[in-house]
Amino acid sequence: MSSTISGGQFRLSRRGTRPVEWETVNCPACGCGDFIPPVWPAATDLAAAGCLPSLVRCQNCELTFTNPRPIVRDIGHFYPPEYGCHDVRGNWDTRRRARWRRRLEGHVLRAFFNYPPQPAGMATLLAGCLGRVWIRSSQHRAGWIEYQGAGSLLDFGCGAGSFLRRMQAHGWHVEGLDVSAAVARRVQRQTGIRVHVGSLPHGDLKTGSFDCITMWQSLEHVHQPRRVLESARELLRPGGTIVVLVPNLQSWSFRVFGPHWFALDLPRHLTHFTPVTLARLLQTTGFHVRRSQQVAIDGWIRQSARQVAAAGHRQWLSVCRWKPLALAVARWTERRGMADNVLVVAERE
Repeated sequence: MSSTISGGQFRLSRRGTRPVEWETVNCPACGCGDFIPPVWPAATDLAAAGCLPSLVRCQNCELTFTNPRPIVRDIGHFYPPEYGCHDVRGNWDTRRRARWRRRLEGHVLRAFFNYPPQPAGMATLLAGCLGRVWIRSSQHRAGWIEYQGAGSLLDFGCGAGSFLRRMQAHGWHVEGLDVSAAVARRVQRQTGIRVHVGSLPHGDLKTGSFDCITMWQSLEHVHQPRRVLESARELLRPGGTIVVLVPNLQSWSFRVFGPHWFALDLPRHLTHFTPVTLARLLQTTGFHVRRSQQVAIDGWIRQSARQVAAAGHRQWLSVCRWKPLALAVARWTERRGMADNVLVVAERE
Protein backbone atom coordinates (compact mmCIF):
# COMPACT_ATOMS: atom_id res chain seq x y z
CA MET A 1 0.00 0.00 0.00
CA SER A 2 1.13 3.59 -0.38
CA SER A 3 0.46 6.75 1.56
CA THR A 4 1.36 10.44 1.43
CA ILE A 5 3.14 12.29 4.20
CA SER A 6 4.23 15.87 4.72
CA GLY A 7 7.51 16.54 3.02
CA GLY A 8 7.34 13.78 0.42
CA GLN A 9 6.10 10.36 -0.53
CA PHE A 10 6.76 7.03 1.11
CA ARG A 11 5.77 3.49 0.48
CA LEU A 12 4.66 1.78 3.66
CA SER A 13 6.23 -1.65 3.36
CA ARG A 14 4.61 -4.19 5.64
CA ARG A 15 6.67 -7.02 7.06
CA GLY A 16 4.05 -9.66 7.44
CA THR A 17 0.85 -8.40 8.99
CA ARG A 18 2.26 -6.87 12.17
CA PRO A 19 1.28 -3.17 12.44
CA VAL A 20 3.81 -0.41 13.00
CA GLU A 21 4.42 0.15 16.71
CA TRP A 22 4.57 3.74 17.94
CA GLU A 23 6.06 5.18 21.11
CA THR A 24 5.59 8.38 23.09
CA VAL A 25 8.94 9.67 24.35
CA ASN A 26 10.54 12.33 26.51
CA CYS A 27 12.82 14.96 24.98
CA PRO A 28 15.67 13.17 23.16
CA ALA A 29 18.12 15.93 24.15
CA CYS A 30 17.51 16.54 27.86
CA GLY A 31 15.07 13.79 28.86
CA CYS A 32 12.42 16.21 30.08
CA GLY A 33 8.88 14.84 30.02
CA ASP A 34 7.18 18.23 29.86
CA PHE A 35 6.43 19.41 26.34
CA ILE A 36 3.95 21.58 24.50
CA PRO A 37 1.72 19.46 22.25
CA PRO A 38 1.53 20.11 19.42
CA VAL A 39 3.71 22.75 17.81
CA TRP A 40 2.14 21.78 14.51
CA PRO A 41 -0.20 18.86 14.05
CA ALA A 42 1.04 16.67 11.22
CA ALA A 43 -1.34 16.99 8.28
CA THR A 44 -0.48 13.49 7.10
CA ASP A 45 -2.30 10.43 5.89
CA LEU A 46 -0.80 7.83 8.20
CA ALA A 47 -3.97 6.04 9.17
CA ALA A 48 -2.65 2.91 7.49
CA ALA A 49 0.34 2.99 9.84
CA GLY A 50 -1.90 3.27 12.88
CA CYS A 51 -0.98 6.73 14.14
CA LEU A 52 -0.81 10.45 13.33
CA PRO A 53 2.44 11.97 14.65
CA SER A 54 2.80 15.64 15.50
CA LEU A 55 5.56 18.03 16.54
CA VAL A 56 6.04 18.87 20.21
CA ARG A 57 8.44 21.30 21.87
CA CYS A 58 10.35 20.54 25.07
CA GLN A 59 9.53 22.94 27.88
CA ASN A 60 13.09 22.72 29.22
CA CYS A 61 15.50 22.96 26.27
CA GLU A 62 13.00 24.02 23.55
CA LEU A 63 13.97 21.19 21.19
CA THR A 64 11.18 20.17 18.82
CA PHE A 65 10.66 16.48 18.09
CA THR A 66 8.18 14.04 16.55
CA ASN A 67 5.86 12.51 19.13
CA PRO A 68 4.65 9.81 18.95
CA ARG A 69 7.14 8.15 16.61
CA PRO A 70 7.78 4.66 15.17
CA ILE A 71 9.99 2.48 17.35
CA VAL A 72 13.50 1.63 16.15
CA ARG A 73 12.44 -1.80 14.95
CA ASP A 74 9.68 -0.39 12.75
CA ILE A 75 11.15 2.85 11.34
CA GLY A 76 12.43 0.89 8.35
CA HIS A 77 8.82 0.57 7.13
CA PHE A 78 9.06 4.19 5.98
CA TYR A 79 12.27 3.80 3.94
CA PRO A 80 11.48 2.19 0.57
CA PRO A 81 14.31 0.71 -1.55
CA GLU A 82 14.18 3.75 -3.85
CA TYR A 83 14.57 6.22 -0.95
CA GLY A 84 16.33 9.29 -2.39
CA CYS A 85 19.50 9.32 -0.27
CA HIS A 86 20.14 5.68 -1.18
CA ASP A 87 19.60 6.17 -4.91
CA VAL A 88 22.80 6.21 -6.95
CA ARG A 89 21.17 7.65 -10.08
CA GLY A 90 21.68 11.23 -8.91
CA ASN A 91 25.30 10.78 -7.79
CA TRP A 92 27.66 13.66 -8.39
CA ASP A 93 29.98 11.63 -10.66
CA THR A 94 27.24 10.54 -13.04
CA ARG A 95 26.21 14.04 -14.05
CA ARG A 96 27.41 15.59 -17.28
CA ARG A 97 28.93 18.66 -15.64
CA ALA A 98 30.52 16.75 -12.75
CA ARG A 99 33.97 16.61 -14.35
CA TRP A 100 34.24 20.41 -14.61
CA ARG A 101 32.75 20.87 -11.17
CA ARG A 102 35.23 18.42 -9.70
CA ARG A 103 38.18 20.21 -11.29
CA LEU A 104 37.01 23.63 -10.17
CA GLU A 105 36.26 22.32 -6.69
CA GLY A 106 39.82 21.02 -6.48
CA HIS A 107 41.12 24.53 -7.19
CA VAL A 108 38.74 26.03 -4.61
CA LEU A 109 39.95 23.60 -1.95
CA ARG A 110 43.61 24.22 -2.76
CA ALA A 111 43.22 27.99 -2.84
CA PHE A 112 41.03 28.50 0.24
CA PHE A 113 40.98 25.30 2.33
CA ASN A 114 44.67 24.28 2.36
CA TYR A 115 44.30 21.09 0.29
CA PRO A 116 47.47 19.70 -1.30
CA PRO A 117 49.53 20.26 -3.28
CA GLN A 118 50.70 23.44 -1.61
CA PRO A 119 51.64 26.19 -2.05
CA ALA A 120 48.81 27.22 -4.35
CA GLY A 121 49.97 29.50 -7.18
CA MET A 122 48.25 32.44 -8.80
CA ALA A 123 46.62 30.26 -11.47
CA THR A 124 45.09 28.07 -8.75
CA LEU A 125 43.87 31.13 -6.86
CA LEU A 126 42.18 32.53 -9.99
CA ALA A 127 40.60 29.15 -10.81
CA GLY A 128 39.47 28.87 -7.19
CA CYS A 129 37.75 32.25 -7.40
CA LEU A 130 36.04 31.11 -10.60
CA GLY A 131 34.95 27.92 -8.87
CA ARG A 132 33.41 29.83 -5.99
CA VAL A 133 31.34 31.80 -8.49
CA TRP A 134 30.45 28.91 -10.81
CA ILE A 135 29.61 26.31 -8.16
CA ARG A 136 26.44 27.84 -6.77
CA SER A 137 24.88 24.82 -5.11
CA SER A 138 24.82 25.69 -1.41
CA GLN A 139 24.53 22.03 -0.50
CA HIS A 140 27.64 21.25 -2.53
CA ARG A 141 29.57 24.19 -1.08
CA ALA A 142 28.70 23.03 2.43
CA GLY A 143 31.06 20.10 1.89
CA TRP A 144 34.10 22.38 1.59
CA ILE A 145 35.79 21.56 4.88
CA GLU A 146 39.30 22.39 6.03
CA TYR A 147 42.00 19.88 5.10
CA GLN A 148 43.66 18.20 8.07
CA GLY A 149 46.76 16.57 6.68
CA ALA A 150 45.52 13.41 4.93
CA GLY A 151 43.18 12.88 7.85
CA SER A 152 40.58 10.19 8.45
CA LEU A 153 36.94 11.05 7.80
CA LEU A 154 33.74 9.20 8.74
CA ASP A 155 30.52 10.07 6.92
CA PHE A 156 27.59 9.18 9.18
CA GLY A 157 24.54 8.24 7.12
CA CYS A 158 26.64 8.11 3.95
CA GLY A 159 23.81 6.87 1.70
CA ALA A 160 24.96 6.23 -1.87
CA GLY A 161 28.46 7.45 -1.04
CA SER A 162 28.77 10.57 -3.22
CA PHE A 163 30.42 12.65 -0.49
CA LEU A 164 32.79 9.79 0.39
CA ARG A 165 34.01 9.69 -3.22
CA ARG A 166 34.48 13.44 -3.33
CA MET A 167 36.57 13.50 -0.16
CA GLN A 168 38.60 10.44 -1.17
CA ALA A 169 39.43 12.17 -4.46
CA HIS A 170 40.65 15.17 -2.46
CA GLY A 171 43.04 13.15 -0.30
CA TRP A 172 41.06 12.04 2.76
CA HIS A 173 41.10 8.51 4.14
CA VAL A 174 37.35 7.87 4.25
CA GLU A 175 34.91 5.42 5.79
CA GLY A 176 31.12 5.41 5.74
CA LEU A 177 28.34 4.36 8.08
CA ASP A 178 24.73 3.68 7.05
CA VAL A 179 21.79 1.73 8.46
CA SER A 180 21.04 0.11 5.10
CA ALA A 181 23.06 -3.07 4.64
CA ALA A 182 22.16 -3.22 0.94
CA VAL A 183 23.41 0.32 0.32
CA ALA A 184 26.59 -0.30 2.31
CA ARG A 185 27.38 -3.43 0.28
CA ARG A 186 26.73 -1.63 -3.00
CA VAL A 187 28.92 1.37 -2.15
CA GLN A 188 31.73 -0.86 -0.91
CA ARG A 189 31.53 -3.05 -4.01
CA GLN A 190 31.52 -0.10 -6.41
CA THR A 191 34.15 2.07 -4.73
CA GLY A 192 36.23 -0.11 -2.43
CA ILE A 193 35.48 2.31 0.41
CA ARG A 194 34.72 0.61 3.71
CA VAL A 195 31.14 1.21 4.77
CA HIS A 196 29.92 -0.01 8.16
CA VAL A 197 26.31 -1.01 8.78
CA GLY A 198 24.38 0.49 11.67
CA SER A 199 24.47 3.68 13.73
CA LEU A 200 26.52 5.18 16.53
CA PRO A 201 27.85 3.87 18.80
CA HIS A 202 29.34 1.12 16.64
CA GLY A 203 31.55 -1.71 17.85
CA ASP A 204 33.84 -1.75 14.80
CA LEU A 205 34.86 1.91 15.15
CA LYS A 206 37.74 2.65 17.51
CA THR A 207 37.97 5.54 19.93
CA GLY A 208 40.03 8.46 18.67
CA SER A 209 40.33 7.11 15.13
CA PHE A 210 38.95 10.05 13.08
CA ASP A 211 39.90 13.65 12.42
CA CYS A 212 36.49 14.60 11.02
CA ILE A 213 32.95 13.23 11.19
CA THR A 214 30.27 14.53 8.84
CA MET A 215 26.51 14.21 9.25
CA TRP A 216 24.71 15.41 6.13
CA GLN A 217 20.97 15.51 6.83
CA SER A 218 21.18 12.39 8.96
CA LEU A 219 21.06 13.46 12.62
CA GLU A 220 17.35 14.28 12.33
CA HIS A 221 16.65 10.63 11.45
CA VAL A 222 18.06 8.99 14.59
CA HIS A 223 16.10 8.04 17.70
CA GLN A 224 18.84 9.11 20.14
CA PRO A 225 20.67 12.16 18.74
CA ARG A 226 22.40 12.90 22.03
CA ARG A 227 23.88 9.41 22.22
CA VAL A 228 25.00 9.63 18.59
CA LEU A 229 26.84 12.91 19.20
CA GLU A 230 28.44 11.61 22.40
CA SER A 231 29.69 8.57 20.49
CA ALA A 232 30.96 10.80 17.66
CA ARG A 233 32.97 12.79 20.19
CA GLU A 234 34.63 9.61 21.44
CA LEU A 235 35.57 8.62 17.89
CA LEU A 236 37.26 11.97 17.19
CA ARG A 237 40.86 12.69 18.04
CA PRO A 238 41.47 15.73 20.32
CA GLY A 239 40.71 18.83 18.29
CA GLY A 240 38.78 16.80 15.71
CA THR A 241 35.92 18.36 13.77
CA ILE A 242 32.27 17.45 13.41
CA VAL A 243 30.18 18.93 10.58
CA VAL A 244 26.38 18.70 10.95
CA LEU A 245 23.79 19.77 8.37
CA VAL A 246 20.11 19.48 9.34
CA PRO A 247 16.80 21.02 8.23
CA ASN A 248 16.08 24.33 9.92
CA LEU A 249 12.72 24.57 11.68
CA GLN A 250 13.10 28.37 11.80
CA SER A 251 13.25 28.53 8.01
CA TRP A 252 11.09 30.75 5.84
CA SER A 253 9.83 27.61 4.08
CA PHE A 254 8.47 26.05 7.26
CA ARG A 255 6.77 29.30 8.19
CA VAL A 256 4.96 29.65 4.87
CA PHE A 257 4.47 26.02 3.76
CA GLY A 258 3.76 24.65 7.24
CA PRO A 259 2.89 20.93 7.23
CA HIS A 260 3.61 20.82 3.48
CA TRP A 261 7.26 21.81 3.93
CA PHE A 262 9.37 19.28 2.04
CA ALA A 263 11.91 18.89 4.85
CA LEU A 264 9.33 18.08 7.52
CA ASP A 265 9.26 14.50 6.19
CA LEU A 266 7.29 12.81 8.95
CA PRO A 267 7.72 10.26 10.37
CA ARG A 268 11.26 9.75 9.06
CA HIS A 269 12.49 13.00 10.63
CA LEU A 270 12.38 12.48 14.37
CA THR A 271 14.11 15.63 15.64
CA HIS A 272 13.55 19.12 14.22
CA PHE A 273 16.40 21.52 14.92
CA THR A 274 16.88 25.27 14.92
CA PRO A 275 20.32 26.94 14.93
CA VAL A 276 20.00 27.45 18.69
CA THR A 277 18.88 23.94 19.64
CA LEU A 278 21.49 22.27 17.42
CA ALA A 279 24.31 24.40 18.84
CA ARG A 280 23.06 23.74 22.38
CA LEU A 281 23.00 19.97 21.85
CA LEU A 282 26.53 20.01 20.43
CA GLN A 283 27.79 22.07 23.36
CA THR A 284 26.23 19.78 25.95
CA THR A 285 27.80 16.73 24.30
CA GLY A 286 31.35 18.11 24.47
CA PHE A 287 31.83 20.22 21.35
CA HIS A 288 32.84 23.84 20.83
CA VAL A 289 30.91 25.46 17.99
CA ARG A 290 33.28 27.21 15.56
CA ARG A 291 30.90 28.20 12.78
CA SER A 292 27.18 28.21 12.00
CA GLN A 293 25.68 29.17 8.67
CA GLN A 294 22.51 28.90 6.62
CA VAL A 295 22.27 26.60 3.60
CA ALA A 296 19.40 26.94 1.11
CA ILE A 297 18.30 24.34 -1.44
CA ASP A 298 16.07 25.74 -4.15
CA GLY A 299 14.80 22.27 -5.05
CA TRP A 300 13.24 21.96 -1.60
CA ILE A 301 11.38 25.23 -2.13
CA ARG A 302 10.05 24.02 -5.49
CA GLN A 303 8.98 20.68 -4.04
CA SER A 304 7.25 22.37 -1.10
CA ALA A 305 5.37 24.59 -3.56
CA ARG A 306 4.23 21.53 -5.51
CA GLN A 307 2.97 19.87 -2.36
CA VAL A 308 1.05 22.86 -1.05
CA ALA A 309 -0.49 23.35 -4.52
CA ALA A 310 -1.50 19.68 -4.70
CA ALA A 311 -3.16 20.03 -1.31
CA GLY A 312 -5.20 22.99 -2.57
CA HIS A 313 -3.86 25.42 0.05
CA ARG A 314 -2.35 28.90 -0.38
CA GLN A 315 -2.27 28.63 -4.16
CA TRP A 316 -0.24 31.83 -4.49
CA LEU A 317 2.76 29.86 -3.23
CA SER A 318 2.66 27.71 -6.37
CA VAL A 319 4.71 30.42 -8.14
CA CYS A 320 7.71 29.10 -6.19
CA ARG A 321 7.68 26.09 -8.49
CA TRP A 322 9.37 28.34 -11.07
CA LYS A 323 13.10 27.64 -10.72
CA PRO A 324 14.45 31.20 -11.18
CA LEU A 325 12.12 32.44 -8.46
CA ALA A 326 12.99 29.52 -6.18
CA LEU A 327 16.70 30.28 -6.65
CA ALA A 328 16.12 33.94 -5.77
CA VAL A 329 14.10 33.01 -2.69
CA ALA A 330 16.78 30.51 -1.62
CA ARG A 331 19.55 33.13 -1.79
CA TRP A 332 17.33 35.64 0.06
CA THR A 333 16.64 33.17 2.87
CA GLU A 334 20.38 32.55 3.28
CA ARG A 335 21.05 36.28 3.64
CA ARG A 336 18.19 36.67 6.13
CA GLY A 337 19.13 33.64 8.24
CA MET A 338 15.96 31.72 7.33
CA ALA A 339 17.28 29.04 4.93
CA ASP A 340 16.02 25.48 4.79
CA ASN A 341 19.14 24.07 6.45
CA VAL A 342 21.54 25.01 9.21
CA LEU A 343 25.18 23.94 9.01
CA VAL A 344 27.30 23.80 12.16
CA VAL A 345 31.03 23.09 12.31
CA ALA A 346 32.22 22.21 15.82
CA GLU A 347 35.42 21.01 17.43
CA ARG A 348 35.88 18.34 20.09
CA GLU A 349 36.80 20.00 23.37
